[in-house]
Amino acid sequence: MTKVKIDFTSRITQGKESETFTKKCQGELIESGETTRVSYLEDDQVPVKILIRENNVIIRRGSDRNNYSQLHFIVGERKDCRYVAQGYQMDLQSTTEFIKFFSKNNNSRELQIEYNLYSGLYLIGNYTVTLIFT
Repeated sequence: MTKVKIDFTSRITQGKESETFTKKCQGELIESGETTRVSYLEDDQVPVKILIRENNVIIRRGSDRNNYSQLHFIVGERKDCRYVAQGYQMDLQSTTEFIKFFSKNNNSRELQIEYNLYSGLYLIGNYTVTLIFT
């Protein structure tokens, strides 16, 4: 297990509107064979766990069964995702444009994911997520 600093950037585009969010936090990174696991507390209170394999990423945010999200990304596939807020579940699907997970020259690692999120046939938005682990 390696302690890491995490720089998180998320860009959301819905229709003609776009918004970018950034966060910084401390976390842990564990590598085992072809699998990398990252965990951290978002805003010092919401647990986030990321499972990274080649072209396959799962992000689970929250630990309370009444308030969590789980997103699954596989390049070129439509995958089931779930948001649960105050006990109400919304089933969604993601289509992933790309996943890049690579080492940088400064000994950091970077994860980039670009995906579309759908509710049935309705496109909710296009998302680009970048996490840098230092």
